[in-house]
Amino acid sequence: MGRPSLSREQIVATAIEVADEGGLDAVTMRLVGQRLNASGMALYRHVANREALLEAMIDAVAGEYGYPEPRPPHWRDALTALARQDWRSYLAHPWFLAATATCRPVLGPRMLESLEWALAAFDECELGSHDKLRLLGVVSSYVQGLALTSTQQGEGESVSQYWRDRVVGTGMRRLEQVAAEVSDETADLDGDFEFGLQRALDGIALYLETR
Repeated sequence: MGRPSLSREQIVATAIEVADEGGLDAVTMRLVGQRLNASGMALYRHVANREALLEAMIDAVAGEYGYPEPRPPHWRDALTALARQDWRSYLAHPWFLAATATCRPVLGPRMLESLEWALAAFDECELGSHDKLRLLGVVSSYVQGLALTSTQQGEGESVSQYWRDRVVGTGMRRLEQVAAEVSDETADLDGDFEFGLQRALDGIALYLETR
């Protein structure tokens, strides 16, 4: 009985699994081939090279976390949906953040659709292109920044214990109070995300009202 035939979709899905486990640096044609019990040459019949594979992975995740249709008509609801979807994608695939947090992202079909969707959130606002990009940057930078710190917590002691061990006893009363009152048990990452997102959107609303 022969080996089951490979497909581009299988290769991309396996590469995403590898990246989820070990980051983008772990993704090689050889390792992906091993996971699929296939030779590197078999992969090259579907994907030209590693760079093309990474581009396909990025576009696949962009499609997996596509923004909702129909798009909410009000800009605030649309940007809320955008931010929440990006947040979920970064937590599910931390490497996706590193791959897309750049001014020159991979622009596959699904990424282009996402960017078009995002810009359309401001269709009812009288804004120039530069302002649209700036305001999208406020939201995307917030989501990316919080996702970066949340997915880079490292191994070993808990985050709250890390801070207590290094702050308590310094005599810096404000820091000591925070370290004593904030714990892993009281942490609410999604709540923190929602709080910051709504404050960012409040700022955009104020700008739109008073500019």
